Amino acid sequence: MTASSLTESASRDGLQPVDFSRHLGGLADLIELCFADDMDAGGLSTIREMRFLNALGPVLRLLMPLGFSHALWNLGFVWMESGRVIGSVSTQRAAARSRAWLVANVAVHPDYRRRGIAFALMQATLELIRSRRGAEAILQVDDDNHGAIELYRRLGFAHMMTQTAWRRPARLETPPHQPAPMDIRLRARGEWADQLTLAALVRPHGLAWNRPLRPEDFAPGLWTRLDRFLAGQGEEHWVAEAGRKLVGSLTVRRNVGDGHQLILLVHPDCRGQLERPLLVRGLRRASPLWPVRVEHPSADEAADAVLRDLSFQPVRTLRWMRAEIR
Repeated sequence: MTASSLTESASRDGLQPVDFSRHLGGLADLIELCFADDMDAGGLSTIREMRFLNALGPVLRLLMPLGFSHALWNLGFVWMESGRVIGSVSTQRAAARSRAWLVANVAVHPDYRRRGIAFALMQATLELIRSRRGAEAILQVDDDNHGAIELYRRLGFAHMMTQTAWRRPARLETPPHQPAPMDIRLRARGEWADQLTLAALVRPHGLAWNRPLRPEDFAPGLWTRLDRFLAGQGEEHWVAEAGRKLVGSLTVRRNVGDGHQLILLVHPDCRGQLERPLLVRGLRRASPLWPVRVEHPSADEAADAVLRDLSFQPVRTLRWMRAEIR
């Protein structure tokens, strides 16, 4: 069954396009059931928004065009059984006019797994992306979810990279200053391009699974800076230089109410030398009243050892996968 023919079966059980006016409450229940243990603050906030919008009933159709559902992905499919949502998948463009599409919320109720439902949902999604002239589909999956990884491989997805999320609890002792083999200082505003070049070398797939590297990651525009200020967020960049070449950086993002985030970049020639002094600098700049998060490539043994020694704990390891759409 193709995506274009699904509208004819919208009133029946089985595979059909998602319709928020009918499916939103069931989607919230299913996503919470399948992913509650791994949800961060953003995920929990999305579930709350879904339940709020679902409670609006018919008013929801009027509010959606006005942007009241901005955090939700309104393209995708559900699988229905006896009028209940027991499977889902969501998709959207990675950015305006982009030919890359993101796939998320691939979920099947535990009582209905191993029946080919996830495969059918994904096939319909790839067909939808193809019909919209998409060139690639990108998703992330838990690295120990071997069944899902094999499913995605059968559908043409290949491994991009694996990344681990680390968390340091609040109210731990701030580590003492750590000497560095080279100068670590605040980045000058004009050095953001060198920082982007370093990121392209060590994180070519991007800092987050759902968007490629972009200048705004290191040089946000005026409106982004204003939005962060109003939201109680702040950002600063520390860099390490060797022979007038930028070889390491640490971005410290402060988010009132949601802790702090560190983004570590180290040139391959300097691995094992800069991880500790950069991370210590970040912890000394972060408030001890809030937890600190780091998302970093899993294959980096030097960074892993330092993170563990600084009391970070691995929370979740995700594999990024990509499929070409032909």
